[in-house]
Amino acid sequence: MDERKQESAEPGEDADDRQQGGIQVIARTSRIMRALSAHPHGVSLAGIAAEVGLPRSTVQRIVTALVAENLAEPAGAAGGFRLGPALGQLIYQTEADIVPVARPHLERLSQALQETVCLSRINGRQTQLLEVFVGEQVLRIVPQVGLTAPLHLTADGKALLARMTPDEVKTWLGEDLPPRTDRSKGLATLLAELEEIRCSGFAYDDEEHTEGVSAVSASIGTYRGAYAITIIAPTVRLRSKVDSFREALTKTRTALERLLGTAQI
Repeated sequence: MDERKQESAEPGEDADDRQQGGIQVIARTSRIMRALSAHPHGVSLAGIAAEVGLPRSTVQRIVTALVAENLAEPAGAAGGFRLGPALGQLIYQTEADIVPVARPHLERLSQALQETVCLSRINGRQTQLLEVFVGEQVLRIVPQVGLTAPLHLTADGKALLARMTPDEVKTWLGEDLPPRTDRSKGLATLLAELEEIRCSGFAYDDEEHTEGVSAVSASIGTYRGAYAITIIAPTVRLRSKVDSFREALTKTRTALERLLGTAQI
């Protein structure tokens, strides 16, 4: 037998055992990373263990390995851990051929409306902003590239969730949907709203994430998967201009789908 094969094999362990063990580690790591993504400000090892149903010692070993690869990092003075910078770098590399194509269209949309326009994609149970153009208004919304927010509370999150089946949404989000404002919605209300989004093609955040701020979003399908284009504005202004915002979103979505792929709501 090859000496290298002898050294890599454990007593009583065959190739199937090692393959199953590797798959189990990947599955556990995926669950832990999803838990980290749901807590952008950090979560303790005990909190992760409770959320994913694994022993704390197992969670600690996996998180230590993720930290070594910069896929997770200590959350600072708050304690615990959060997703690390390497994940953002991987996402950026993945989106590198989508964002440059979308950028001039998003910039034109922002300039035409004089409102903030964003491009985003699902990242675990969150949406993550990939590109932002800030509107030229005295009162304007200024989100940062890389910012994440809960899927169930944002227009872009709901636009992207609407591409899933109700069962997929339940599995993806789970039952616990923490509110942010008194207008935030629970799972049953969200599922009903997603049906409306599938019909209309537009999703809304009516002060569900941040008081005084609202948004309208439409998803686009590309060869890299689904993205969302979102217009964000102070609530009073968005409510008064929502019809023109939807019309402008439709034109931009159509133009990008011609370039990047065919979408289906």
